[in-house]
Amino acid sequence: MQVVTVMGEKKHLFYGKEILRDRQQDYINDLLEKFKGREVNDELTKEIWDLLQEEKNAGRVTIPFKIARRHDPSGHQQDYIEVILDTKV
Repeated sequence: MQVVTVMGEKKHLFYGKEILRDRQQDYINDLLEKFKGREVNDELTKEIWDLLQEEKNAGRVTIPFKIARRHDPSGHQQDYIEVILDTKV
């Protein structure tokens, strides 16, 4: 794996394509803003997955990701959906 620093940001190659991790994370966070405040359920998880897959197919999201639903069994925190970016890239 080749790593090059570009103005303080690490540039990685993934299958021959550059991935600027910080920019990808910011872009995904901006996309997910419209889902804030909604109830966490299977429908919302599917909407987020579909949106990220569309962005991936369009080439705007290039970093590998997973989606996980988190539930606090003690009930102290609300349920939430987490987008996990591949940290090995």
